[in-house]
Parts: sequence; C-alpha cells; structure tokens
Amino acid sequence: MNDHLKRGNLLWEGSRMFLPEHKQSLLERKRLKQKLQKPILDPDKLEEMNQTLCAAMEFAQDITVSCFQDGEIVCCTGKICRYEEFEKAVWIKGDEDQLYKLKLDQVLDIVL
Repeated sequence: MNDHLKRGNLLWEGSRMFLPEHKQSLLERKRLKQKLQKPILDPDKLEEMNQTLCAAMEFAQDITVSCFQDGEIVCCTGKICRYEEFEKAVWIKGDEDQLYKLKLDQVLDIVL
C-alpha cells in the first residue's frame, strides 16, 4: 500500500470544525420547527370566554388566561385591572404586581 493511502482520516480532519454560528443556526432551525400554528376558535368558545371575562371583571375574580405568542402558548394568572375596547386588549395584574397586556385576538382560553 502506498504511503499516501495510509494517512487515515486526515483528509477529512478540516471539516470537523463547528463554529458558534453553526450551533446558533441549528438551534434557531430547531426552534422554528417547534413553533405551533395559531388555533382558530369557534364562535361558541368566543362567547364562553366573553362571559367568563365579564364575570371576572364584575366580581374581581382571579383568572387564568392562555395566550398565543410567537408560536407558543403562554399562561397568565391574575385580576383584570383594565379593559381597552378600542385596542381590544386586557390588562391583567398578576402576582407581585406584574402587569400583562394581552390582545384579545391572541387569547385562547379564559378560566376562573
């Protein structure tokens, strides 16, 4: 066997380099694949959420709201402190006085 054929895996050694940019792009691709599609709510569910929202505002009850944001479902818990009809948004005051502004078109579920 010739000496140049006994070099082992040296021919491919240069391609083993993995830059931080490569890792970042692979993680970004994985995150994009895991994103969810926004579900479409039927009118009955919208009416049920509207009634729950009105009851929570009237009696100042704690609610848990599930929202769709950036391909993920996020849950917020607290009391409704403000409802903005023109912007179609709800402000929820959570634990430790955190304020959440939730757009109503992103809301998936409201539970007392």
